[in-house]
Amino acid sequence: MKKKPFSFHSTVLFVKDVGVSKKFYTEVMGEEIELDLGLNVGFKSRLAIWDGSYGRKVIFGDSDVDSKTGDFGSKRMLELYYETEDMDHTSETLKAAGVRFVHDVKEQPWCQFTVRFLDPDGHMIEVGERMDVCVKRLAGLGKTPEEIAKSTTMPPKIVNYILTAKE
Repeated sequence: MKKKPFSFHSTVLFVKDVGVSKKFYTEVMGEEIELDLGLNVGFKSRLAIWDGSYGRKVIFGDSDVDSKTGDFGSKRMLELYYETEDMDHTSETLKAAGVRFVHDVKEQPWCQFTVRFLDPDGHMIEVGERMDVCVKRLAGLGKTPEEIAKSTTMPPKIVNYILTAKE
């Protein structure tokens, strides 16, 4: 097999205030710091944050923010995705933290409950109900495996595996 020339390592967010973002990601999102270099922080999950002005200077040779958006890059179409087993607890935690919601908990077209909100710099974060939890919730509501497969778009084989697997 041919050796890959490179591999994915991490996602980096450019932020206005590393201290504020570090506190948010550790205290609200439960991230664990792997390496803290002051201007950039790497978390064990492979998410990293960089001081935006520093990052912009390293990459582009300047530290100016975008004059139209006031930020260091596009945030509209990037989303960090997390999963939860307990959406009620997740929602309560986020409300207590005072996050800015894009939307409160809602059911997606594939029946998964999700919530979307913004970090201190406006990056969008989604927390979704794990799909095995979703499948079991739907079964608990009386849906058949076939109905669950159709409504979640998951293959019937996977739905049946989830419903018959021992915990």
